[in-house]
Amino acid sequence: MKIGLTVSLVFGLLIQCLCAQQSNPRLDALKKYILEKDYPEVFADSPYKTRIEGFLDVDIDNDGVKEIVVLFYPHYRQSAPILIYRVNSDLKVERVPEGLAPGPLQKVSGEYLDAHTAGLAVDFEIKPDHATPESVYGIARKSGFNGFVLYDNFFYMDGRKGLPALIDMRGVKVPSNQHDCGSFEFSRIRQIAAGGLREDPSKNYLAAWVGDEIYVYLIRGVSKEGFLDKKLWIVKAPVGFKGFETNQGLTYKTDAGLAVLTLK
Repeated sequence: MKIGLTVSLVFGLLIQCLCAQQSNPRLDALKKYILEKDYPEVFADSPYKTRIEGFLDVDIDNDGVKEIVVLFYPHYRQSAPILIYRVNSDLKVERVPEGLAPGPLQKVSGEYLDAHTAGLAVDFEIKPDHATPESVYGIARKSGFNGFVLYDNFFYMDGRKGLPALIDMRGVKVPSNQHDCGSFEFSRIRQIAAGGLREDPSKNYLAAWVGDEIYVYLIRGVSKEGFLDKKLWIVKAPVGFKGFETNQGLTYKTDAGLAVLTLK
């Protein structure tokens, strides 16, 4: 894969995003991994500017080992804005196959590229009585496809390069009767944060602020197929909510002081 001048651009973006960390070998390992092994959204050899808007270095699946959660601003409509990376004690990095795209599906804005336009993606209907999304996903992977999005009644897949990239959008309302993704795109995420809830401070929950709602995930692991074992709650953002406090978990400012996010 040709990277050229994009290397310095990506490093600049990462360094700017991670400026609070003076020296963190885990983040250095992640940068090296992205640049050399798993560059996001590659459909051809032409490089582009990777856009990183935030990150969390946290034990997001509550197994005693920290992961790095990255908030991207994708180039393609069918790419996940949130990816999770595992970094072990030997600084070996592994991306979790399933990414997250919280929020309702939106009308096409024209801000993103579409792999369909380049003839590199297809949509097809899933007949529940003939196959499960998991079984179709397995067959598609063996056929050489690497990008996948699962909806209730159809399946998207594309020929992006690199390791498998999966998004599970089952249960999300599709704003069209058509079994394809030509009329919509994912929501923009304003911020991500992680920490304990007011009613459960013992675990780390992943929160994504989207519009006037906060999508809260409890992640319990990853299946052998690459799917996240997760539970999702959607709560209205508190009145006057202006975002989570930096490096303070799921706390936010109110007129009365700091408060901790609750699901109620």
